[in-house]
Amino acid sequence: MRKVSILAGVLGLALFGAQSSVAADDYKSFGVRIRAIYVKPDESTGGLLSTLNTKVSDDIIPELDLEYFITKNFSTELIAGVTRHDIKLNNGFAGSTWLLPPTLTLKYHPLAGSLVSPYVGVGVNVIFPFSSKVNGVNDFQIDNSVGWAAQVGTDVKVAENLYFNIDYKYLNADTKATVAGTKYKLDLNPHLFAIGVGYRF
Repeated sequence: MRKVSILAGVLGLALFGAQSSVAADDYKSFGVRIRAIYVKPDESTGGLLSTLNTKVSDDIIPELDLEYFITKNFSTELIAGVTRHDIKLNNGFAGSTWLLPPTLTLKYHPLAGSLVSPYVGVGVNVIFPFSSKVNGVNDFQIDNSVGWAAQVGTDVKVAENLYFNIDYKYLNADTKATVAGTKYKLDLNPHLFAIGVGYRF
């Protein structure tokens, strides 16, 4: 009886080890998503821009992101998209700007492999404003910025290798705007609310 118990114990440990090995290796390394993103700047201004009650409008854009799983529970994600925003002074339209905000995050998936797989992430973002203009100002421009990013979201498996995704990011963007040769604080700090689908391979 003792030998049987020992043998059963050994077989149980072997089976557990095999299952653990399979679980550790049973994941797809690459992923791609297409999402719709609602971009909501949370601007903070200073000096003249504050006096003029400067606001930057929201935007909705398509976005593509690429993901690579370093391990089953840790991945990196790179997003790319371009947004266009109206610039308003004293609640009236005054100009516009385009933003290119590539963002790279490191994500942790505590329930990787489950039907519902939430995650959190942190990383870095770079914001490149371009084609910025304000009516009547010849040398208006918004500076590039480098900041941190925070992320939370979840993947829901709907078919083999196919996932429904909900995602939120906050991008710290301490930017400045030049107006008539003088720089003023114009922190954009956008919130990104996203929904889409992803495919793992």
